[in-house]
Amino acid sequence: MNEQRESRQHQLMALLLDSKSGLSVDEIADHLQISRTAVNQHLATLEKQHLIQESDLNTNTGGRPARKYVLTTLGVNRFPKQYSWFCNLLLSELAEEMTAEAMEALMWKMGVKLAKSLSLKFADKDSAQRLQLLVEIMQDLGYRADLEYQDNQPYIKATNCVYHDLAQQHPALCLFDKALISTLLSSPILQTACMVKNDCACAFRVMTKN
Repeated sequence: MNEQRESRQHQLMALLLDSKSGLSVDEIADHLQISRTAVNQHLATLEKQHLIQESDLNTNTGGRPARKYVLTTLGVNRFPKQYSWFCNLLLSELAEEMTAEAMEALMWKMGVKLAKSLSLKFADKDSAQRLQLLVEIMQDLGYRADLEYQDNQPYIKATNCVYHDLAQQHPALCLFDKALISTLLSSPILQTACMVKNDCACAFRVMTKN
């Protein structure tokens, strides 16, 4: 039943994706061949998840103005987008124009820049809070990250590299992660495992002060 409901909600969102001006409850019911009650139930669920929102009233119905619904930005982003081919093209061009050292420096600079944009979230946080917040941010960015301890030393472990295929062709990308983590934690790190090198995960040891 849950799968059927999720499938219907996906169909509803696909309809809204194709209709930038939005659709009314009646229009959605007509397209999906379901009742208005069912449509309203699906809309309520999607609205709670911030995937859809109400649009302007449609006053051209010849009767009562019909409320329309549109996808939010979060809803639009639920549909898959393939950027890897363009990223690979861009990185290949950069690699042809730059030395390996310059490429690595660029990746490090980008990681530091992202970290600085997030720095306010880390203000007034102690080391333990910084570690936990970093894991949460990495998860938001698409990493499957966890905090582990070995011999009382903290490790950031990620089992899902968000650009694994790209990093296999452009290893300099790994410096982005290192710069991001070390800058946000204000601490040097040591990468002890890397999926690009056929390890099961990427792991970063945080070099805490004794």
